[in-house]
Amino acid sequence: MPETATEALIRRFHHELWGAGDTSALERYVAPDAVTEMTGFEGSTVDVMREDVERYVGAFDEVETEILDVIVQGDRAAMWWRTSGRHVGPYGEIAPEPTGERITMEGVDFITVRGDRIVAVRSFWDAAEVYRQFGLLADGL
Repeated sequence: MPETATEALIRRFHHELWGAGDTSALERYVAPDAVTEMTGFEGSTVDVMREDVERYVGAFDEVETEILDVIVQGDRAAMWWRTSGRHVGPYGEIAPEPTGERITMEGVDFITVRGDRIVAVRSFWDAAEVYRQFGLLADGL
């Protein structure tokens, strides 16, 4: 099935922002008044995502990201993603000291697009699995 304009925009945005760590993608793809709800954060999409990307890029190198699935209905989309990187710097209170380990995060974003701009994002990632990889949560919990 051919890619829709909404799917193409979301894929470009994800790879530029998370794969390349290019925070200028926020200005290119996100409406200034867009709102985000993300595991642990809520507020202006530009502010919340910029803070999250800057924290991630400062903590991980050798970043790889992939979109596992995208389902689009009109101007809304659900995107299942996986991102991994080698932990080389402080990652907030979760992991203040670098471990050198490869950490993988997986989650789902629900995105609304109007025209050529993202206007809303609800993002959920598996924090428990990340805590397990950092040795902060036992297996099976």
